[in-house]
Amino acid sequence: MASPSTPEKTEYDVHDITLGNGSSDNESQDKPYIDLTVEETPEELQKREHWWYKTKVFIWDSFDKHPKERKFLLKLDWFLMSSACLGYFMKTLNQSNVGTAYVNGMKEHYNMEGNDYNTMVTLWTVGYIIGQIPSNLILHRISARVYLAGLELIWAILTVLLIAPKSLKGMYALRFLIGLTESGYFPGLEYLIGSWYSKKELSKRATLFGCSGTAAGLVSGPLQQRILQSSWAHRHLQPFQWMFVIDAAITIPVCVYTFFVDPNTPSTTTAFYFTEEDKLIALERRRRIGAQLNTREKYTWKLIKTFFNTWHIYVFPILFLTFNNAYQPMTSQAFQLWMKRTLLLDSYYYNYYPTIISGVGIAFAVIAAYLNDWSKSKLTPYFLYIMYFFIVFSCAILTAWNVPRGLHWFAYFALGIPLSWGQPMIFSWLNGMLAHNDMKRNFVVVCTNTLAYVTGAWVPMLTFNQNDAPEFAKGFPYTLFLGAFGFVLTGLVQFLARRDRKREESAVVVASDEESLAKELQQL
Repeated sequence: MASPSTPEKTEYDVHDITLGNGSSDNESQDKPYIDLTVEETPEELQKREHWWYKTKVFIWDSFDKHPKERKFLLKLDWFLMSSACLGYFMKTLNQSNVGTAYVNGMKEHYNMEGNDYNTMVTLWTVGYIIGQIPSNLILHRISARVYLAGLELIWAILTVLLIAPKSLKGMYALRFLIGLTESGYFPGLEYLIGSWYSKKELSKRATLFGCSGTAAGLVSGPLQQRILQSSWAHRHLQPFQWMFVIDAAITIPVCVYTFFVDPNTPSTTTAFYFTEEDKLIALERRRRIGAQLNTREKYTWKLIKTFFNTWHIYVFPILFLTFNNAYQPMTSQAFQLWMKRTLLLDSYYYNYYPTIISGVGIAFAVIAAYLNDWSKSKLTPYFLYIMYFFIVFSCAILTAWNVPRGLHWFAYFALGIPLSWGQPMIFSWLNGMLAHNDMKRNFVVVCTNTLAYVTGAWVPMLTFNQNDAPEFAKGFPYTLFLGAFGFVLTGLVQFLARRDRKREESAVVVASDEESLAKELQQL
């Protein structure tokens, strides 16, 4: 029995590859790095027909894999997904804490009026936009674990500094800088997750990653409510300021954890928990699905121009924009302001009730992800159709506004819950389609996220102006339009993906026929 540090020799010769620097022999794509074949003996086939086996595979997709690959996936899932989810949870908590603070005393503390809150959100968004593309281009060239941990550390420091400003100008400046440092985190992790998992594995992982952000909504309101009820919270600082301190304090250990456990990419990993055999398994998993490895090659204008020769760079950013901007009723605190100003409920309700939407949304998103992976990603567009339908239906109710109170409650829940699976579905779709081109995938991922925030920087000033709360007579019709447009774009992506797949299949048939003809001619 070989020890973990001395992997068993396989019947295959491995590629000529230097594992540390990510270089690889791209000309030998058909040559396995390591044998991960599961022998389909009669006993194995009989075991796979049992309902319990199928249930285990449905719950977690590693059960039908080679024991070595199963062990590798256990490590990868534990370390990569835990660091990604913890980091994204903290990033979202830091991003949303200003919204929670606004309805819990910050508005009164700074005498905020009109669009002051929207201006604060916009400046965060401007920083987020400016930093995204440069950040992902940097990430492609250096160690992800060092870079991502550095971002976490900087935004933790900036978050705790939010207690210092005496005026809104200071808050504006800090929120801009926080947006700048947080900009590289989400697209960077989407790229990394897409670099390790296949289409059949992506939806679950992308959804767990996305739900960790949604889970921040489960914490933000109740955390602020507990602070309000604490006697110590009224000493030295305002109660809403304590949340900035607590958020920053929680981020620091997550930063340290990311620094030690993030695995980088399959071709550049130096993770302490991977053996040399694990590194070969990572490379073999990418080879089997025809995925391109990260070689830390420099981006050039000539290369970037080629990305604009296909539809992905045009359609996916607009599709994600329709989802992301449809989230504005939630980020603009529409539900909370309706409870506070129209129903005149106390802080308990508008701090706790939104967490119900987040919690139910997480449950539905996980169910959707499992079903999507089980279908080998064939259900992706249909889940998006469902989401966009509910956006249209809910916003139609809220646009009408003068409807029974029960319909109001239903509309906010029916709008918020389906939004929980939109982000992971769209990005797992994108990552799966572009796995064959690593640099293009990285670029399209970050452009997809960036465009949504370009509009998010100024549109809320017009559509969800706080002077219009809680009716938002412009905002809800705008969101209704986004839902309808997103529904159409989902159909367009589905059509274009099918067209590309048919073209690839035709090209394979033609190439096979040409190869057969050449062999026949050689035999003559």
